[in-house]
Amino acid sequence: MRWLMGTACEATVSASDPDGAANAAFDEIAGWERVLSLYIEGSELNALNASAGKGPFRASPKLYAAVAAALRLAEETGGAFDPTILPVLRRGAAARRLVGWAQVRLDPAARTIELPEAGMGLDSGAWGKGWALDRAAEILRARGAKSAFINFGGQIMTLGRPGLGALWRVELPGLPEPLRLAEGSVATSGDSERPGHIVSPFDGQPVRRAAAATAVLPSAMDADAWSTALYVLGRNPPSFRGRSFFVKNVKGGRS
Repeated sequence: MRWLMGTACEATVSASDPDGAANAAFDEIAGWERVLSLYIEGSELNALNASAGKGPFRASPKLYAAVAAALRLAEETGGAFDPTILPVLRRGAAARRLVGWAQVRLDPAARTIELPEAGMGLDSGAWGKGWALDRAAEILRARGAKSAFINFGGQIMTLGRPGLGALWRVELPGLPEPLRLAEGSVATSGDSERPGHIVSPFDGQPVRRAAAATAVLPSAMDADAWSTALYVLGRNPPSFRGRSFFVKNVKGGRS
């Protein structure tokens, strides 16, 4: 277990060197924290946000790939998940005009990201952990891990199988039976822990629902972003291609 991105990350790994593989995965997540955290003063994401309104920002390959993936998910969710929500999170609904994923300009040839208006900013809260989990899974596979179960602040990522023909059992608060999972990720968004902290990109207002939303998808980043989108929408849109659960908010669920 290691404390990463403000929460506990616990890993159970089956490999020839399980401790080495787990520590390599933890180190990968810690590296992404230095890129994507808004709470580390020198992070690259903070530098990108500080460039808003000043022209294209030359991004590292790491940041560019992560932001491009986040914008893809914003489009896929119809904007119900929007990484440009930061101005509203910091200044309220009055900053809604600064939110809109389609305003972000990517130039893959120059590897630049442009936030065209001063005051714009990207928040990694609904996708950063998922992205880092996917990269950690790549490290585990490269280290020869046969199976792994990672609990990252309530988001689950599994690799392989716990045994021949077996499925992972994931306890989901509010469900009467454990969720049976092959390889993939489970993420839940709700407001039982911090009421009103999830904000709708559509009107800038806090979203309050009686049911949390859980997304089950092969990618941890996709599950992370989609759980937020499903909670904002309160339903499954046609573009959602995973499994979902809407369960009455209970204490202990991830948000």
